[in-house]
Amino acid sequence: MKLFSKLKDYHNLLEEILDQKTFSSISKSLLLSLIYKLEIAYKDYEKVKVNSILKEQFLTHLLETIQKYCDHIKTVEPDSIQAEVLIKHKVEAVTNEKERSILAYPTEQAMLYAICDIEPKYFFVKKDFVFKKMLQKVLVSGYKQNTVEILENFSGWSWDSNTKMQGNCVMNLIYQNLIMIKGEQFLFDWRTDKSGKKDYLSELKCSIKNVTGNDQYYTTLCKLLYSMSSKKEQLKIRDQLEEKGDSVLKNIKTELEEVLKLQKYFLKFLQKKIERLVLREEMVEILYQLRYYQNMMLFEDMLVKEHSEFMKSVDFVSKMAITKACKMGVIKIISMDIETNFELLKFILDTRMIDLEEIKIYVELENKNSILVKVYDKDIFEKQGREEFYGNKKDIVIKKKKMINLFH
Repeated sequence: MKLFSKLKDYHNLLEEILDQKTFSSISKSLLLSLIYKLEIAYKDYEKVKVNSILKEQFLTHLLETIQKYCDHIKTVEPDSIQAEVLIKHKVEAVTNEKERSILAYPTEQAMLYAICDIEPKYFFVKKDFVFKKMLQKVLVSGYKQNTVEILENFSGWSWDSNTKMQGNCVMNLIYQNLIMIKGEQFLFDWRTDKSGKKDYLSELKCSIKNVTGNDQYYTTLCKLLYSMSSKKEQLKIRDQLEEKGDSVLKNIKTELEEVLKLQKYFLKFLQKKIERLVLREEMVEILYQLRYYQNMMLFEDMLVKEHSEFMKSVDFVSKMAITKACKMGVIKIISMDIETNFELLKFILDTRMIDLEEIKIYVELENKNSILVKVYDKDIFEKQGREEFYGNKKDIVIKKKKMINLFH
């Protein structure tokens, strides 16, 4: 039986663990505060990130890590001499796995990053995969960024994805792709499975091909991993591929181009997935995924939805999802004109509200060839917008000047 499997009070459980440690009072207080904040924030996190692991599993694993792999914690103030190593590496914490020690700023976020960094991360990949080194680096970085996001972007009452996340945004983008493709449980199992028996990469490849019918995402991922590798590692990869007669790097583009190409194939995956959806719960999940995806960092200074050219591809898939959601009766139709209906619902669903199913809307067909839409979080006003309309006014399904629920 797994450690802590029957325990529910994580705060008290952590106190029991801390009683066995020689941490300073500051470190103990930070860890207790960390657990408290995570318990509050995780509810919203798992609502917005619909493919997340259960809170109980997440917190249990976190406490197991503290107990098994953390023996020494030292906190330093940002303006102290002792913080030089953190400043030099531009990180909030550094760890020493051999000594099971942590050096960190005195914040809950730094402590969470350190715990993620110090735990063993297996991500087993077969030796014959020539991009193994970079793939594992991507997965480890993505895991840490994904975990720290719980405190960075979720406060227990709101979701804010505008915060500047530390780490490589491309690595995070790939990791989030995999969460949406296979779910966070798959990545949790991959990270924690130390048996070295299961070929998770092969399973991932097969899962994508079963939906799309091709290996385009996988092949492009390999090219991107190559582009992200060091010059020395690239030379080694090319030599290995030449020995195998493998032409996977044929017509390789720049890293930026490969990133955009990979994301277009990811959208192809979502498109094929949407075509197969039959259940209401699946449709709602896709709407959450598309909402989250558009608010992710595509590059260091740009969200996905801020890249006007790439958003044409995103809008194509979003339109497909929204139109199908309307036909399935998941959300209400505003206009029988598909384009007008999409533009209005796209505006409505682009919100930082935690629970999309609590959205209420007010729709008014104005005299000056425009439709006014007001969006509410339950009964609290959030935003409003107007869409130009020159079609047949009979196409507007919702005309009543009152708040109604968007979701059926």
